[in-house]
Amino acid sequence: MNISRNDNRAYRAFTLDNGLKVLLVQDKDSTKAAASMAVNAGHFDDPVDRQGLAHFLEHMVFLGTDQFPESGSFNNFVSQAGGNTNAWTGTEHTCYFFDINNQEFKRALQQFSRFFIAPLLSPAETEKERNAIEAEFKLKIKDDGRRIYQAHKETVNPAHPFAKFSVGNLQTLADRERCISDELRDFFNTFYQAQWMTLVICANEELDTLQDWTNTYFNQVNGHKNLKKPAINEPLYRKQDIGKILHIEPHKHMQKLIVSFAMPNIDDFYRHKTVSFIAHLLGYEGAGSLYSILKEQGWINALSAGGGINGSNFKDFNISMALTDEGIEYFEDIIEMVFEYICLINTNTDKLPRLYQDKKNLLQIAFDNQEKSRLIDWVSNLSINMQHYDECNYVQGDYLMEGFKRATHEMAMQWLTPNNMRVVLIHPDVEPEHKTAWYNTPYKVEKVSSSWLDALSDINEPLNEMLLPTANPYLTKEVVLFDIEKPQTQPKLLVKENGFDFWFKQDNTFRVAKGHFYLAMDSDFAVKDVKHMALTRLFTDLFMDSVGEQFYPAELAGLSYHLTSHQGGLTLHTAGLSSSQLELVDQLIDALFNVEICAKRFAEYKKQLVRHWRNSNQNKPVSELFSILGAKVMPWNPQPGDLASTLKNTSFQQFKEFRRDFFKALHVESFLHGNWQQDDAIAFQKKVAAHLKNATTIDDLRRPLFEIKKVTRYELELPCNDHAMVIYYQAQTSSVTEKIKMMALNHLINQDYFNELRTTQQLGYLVGAGYAPFNTRAGIAFYIQSPTFDTTTLIHRHNCFISQYLNTIDKIDEHNWQQQKHGLITHIAEKDKNLRLRSQRLWLAIGNRDHEFNMQQKLLKALNALTLEDIKEYAVQLFDEDRPRYELLSSAKVSKSQNMPIYSHSL
Repeated sequence: MNISRNDNRAYRAFTLDNGLKVLLVQDKDSTKAAASMAVNAGHFDDPVDRQGLAHFLEHMVFLGTDQFPESGSFNNFVSQAGGNTNAWTGTEHTCYFFDINNQEFKRALQQFSRFFIAPLLSPAETEKERNAIEAEFKLKIKDDGRRIYQAHKETVNPAHPFAKFSVGNLQTLADRERCISDELRDFFNTFYQAQWMTLVICANEELDTLQDWTNTYFNQVNGHKNLKKPAINEPLYRKQDIGKILHIEPHKHMQKLIVSFAMPNIDDFYRHKTVSFIAHLLGYEGAGSLYSILKEQGWINALSAGGGINGSNFKDFNISMALTDEGIEYFEDIIEMVFEYICLINTNTDKLPRLYQDKKNLLQIAFDNQEKSRLIDWVSNLSINMQHYDECNYVQGDYLMEGFKRATHEMAMQWLTPNNMRVVLIHPDVEPEHKTAWYNTPYKVEKVSSSWLDALSDINEPLNEMLLPTANPYLTKEVVLFDIEKPQTQPKLLVKENGFDFWFKQDNTFRVAKGHFYLAMDSDFAVKDVKHMALTRLFTDLFMDSVGEQFYPAELAGLSYHLTSHQGGLTLHTAGLSSSQLELVDQLIDALFNVEICAKRFAEYKKQLVRHWRNSNQNKPVSELFSILGAKVMPWNPQPGDLASTLKNTSFQQFKEFRRDFFKALHVESFLHGNWQQDDAIAFQKKVAAHLKNATTIDDLRRPLFEIKKVTRYELELPCNDHAMVIYYQAQTSSVTEKIKMMALNHLINQDYFNELRTTQQLGYLVGAGYAPFNTRAGIAFYIQSPTFDTTTLIHRHNCFISQYLNTIDKIDEHNWQQQKHGLITHIAEKDKNLRLRSQRLWLAIGNRDHEFNMQQKLLKALNALTLEDIKEYAVQLFDEDRPRYELLSSAKVSKSQNMPIYSHSL
């Protein structure tokens, strides 16, 4: 099996007698174990009169099996043992996955295996869970992704399974002649066959042990080793479905153009990444690129290529563009330019092998310097890879580029023609002729005129200014892994001057040729008032827009950079290969002070940002309540509506003055971490300091926190049919002792809260409890969003649960408490999986003034000292009816007024 040079895990692939493909992985360094099962069955397999059945089955298998009949028992077991579990249903695959502490993995694997052998699928549970499916459907009814997707479904070949409604609801899943649990059983028996499944298991156990467990638990999965799944024979598009312009009206303001080309299945191209390489050429953002030329015209704000739906007999190759207001008027001209750039590629085939080699080298470097990701994500991705790639490429398949194949390249380019095109135009001014089923999306379908198709087909030369990518300057340096000078356990403060701290740590753990650099700049002008807070956010967008073309080659070379706003200023973060990263940072800091931002881009981004903030009240009610909560607790984090109002009336002159003032006086904190030696860091620090020499210094800004002193309720109306509730308890001190009490209480309560109010009482799809710190102050948030129950009922049900839970926690015995503690210890003590997570943790510690870098140890010490009596006493105190807290409630808007006031009162 092809694995990365820095991958120290051991692998074994084999197939069980029933046809189940298995990949075992031993990871001796991992404190957690994980497993994922991918099933080659999804909503395409739904009976025509039972759409949503595959999705419904995915929900139902969690609600009891023959050996573990209690509903939700697996979720509870995994959660208490410091783990997570989830699943998703796609078009042709369903994937189930979990992680857990190593000690409990065998028991978890035994329970997990029964999902695929003998789920109960009981009639009583189907009645409840059908309501959850309905709530999930209603939750996303105004989601533009779903709404646009449905319009797509209604304009393809109706005989293709893509046309089916994937989610399901009460209508499609209602009981008919027989209980739907029987139909679920039929679906399970038909499609949950071992030969169509792929299983990944990763733990710190020996491979022989893992193989024994696999044989014991998964041999019983029903299967017929040589039985192949019937192929989809209907094409996604008929002749009459091509050559159309689909106008779709979004719910939120959006202007997007998608030029889409129909392709067959492209799985066979994965070794050469033929289609991905074409997408790389079309999505290029450097000088002379399609993106650069269209942006210069003022017609687009963003461009991406290669995305689109795909499946076992189809692939949409999409070129997607975010349009400006002006760009909407010129969408035909934009499409002509797309074909002119395609012409550039077609007339320069001889130059492509060199560009391909650049991309191949980058992927190989990325693969060889691959870092471990979150285990649960990694195993779920691997189980899907096993459905598509040869055994030797299960791990490397996404990175493989074996060589430029001219024949397959030319074959793929033949699909990018006007006569194989569909156009999707998403904009608010559609004159609709149809509304979709389920989501009521207004849309209109136009036929592309034959004369325009002829004109597009006649394009035989590119524009003069169009250029292919050039040799990448960031690939000139050799990628070298430096020797470790002196192992450091924590960052070292190399420089501490008035208003400037520079921290450094050479990585001695992950040993990849990568690194991270953080530069945080605090300025009084970032927080002077709401207008300045809005301008700080606007500057980040304009900066990233202004330097995009200049530094696009850096992105292609495995480097990334982001300028973001924080409470008090700006943070520049770069990441990726260490070889050329410091040169990139030097140029980026120079650009921060000097890059020109034009009035036209200011006007465009100001408009887009104001729209984005004004659209926020159309977010999910729970999301809107959390936004309000953040603004109430953190004064430097205003609500989106306030930001939009103040930015709307800001001029370009005021923006220029803000930019100049922001950089006049700063407090700067920086951190370099990764594959560098101390001499590199010292030399680099001097360059950073040189950029900042003209700025006077200020003390670092302490982020203010509003302390909740009484029970306060906020109520508002939102343009949504759902009702929502967020209840937030803030820690009354900043002590580690109270922090760990809140974490422990959340660990004890969150699964019970979900099971009772979501699964049993069926209040809604979005229900949960979570540890929610703000500005390092601990907190617990409870939230419910319901399409059925009003806020009075939600508060009442929440309060009833809390009252009952105080009795439940009082009955926890010492043995159970120690088990729960062990699960939380696993969670807190989990090691950083990769350099990125280590850098994030150390940078967060620097920002929080934890210069001992030992918060993890402090939490574990406090948790070890925490007794069962302590946590029972704390629960009684926290849930006292007079304990200060925020109660945020939203109800469905009934009037047509757009600006309902938020009001509050003490209870």
